[in-house]
Amino acid sequence: MAFSRILLAFAAVTGFFTAWRELERRIGGAPGEIRSTLSALAAEGALLTLFAGLWFGSLGAGGTPLLFLLLGALMEVPPRLRGRPLDPMPWKPIAGGIVRIMIAGLVLELVLG
Repeated sequence: MAFSRILLAFAAVTGFFTAWRELERRIGGAPGEIRSTLSALAAEGALLTLFAGLWFGSLGAGGTPLLFLLLGALMEVPPRLRGRPLDPMPWKPIAGGIVRIMIAGLVLELVLG
């Protein structure tokens, strides 16, 4: 897999994460600028891109929606369970996070797959 394709995928996913975060901020009315979270979004985009590069480069493109559904659930559910395992789960943010990871997986499949 060419390094330029991985860089392009990283830029596309980081751009998508940035747009998603800005949309969440505007809808939710949360204060703050996108610059404060840009490094975290870039790190998340880099890690997801490297994971997808490994997946598409070695194991193939089969099962991409299921893979990124599972990955999204693994990224969203455990942090919300830490500290308050008996409280009800906030399903809207969890579902939004899982959908965000699944869309990013589809973007990565288009660029890398």
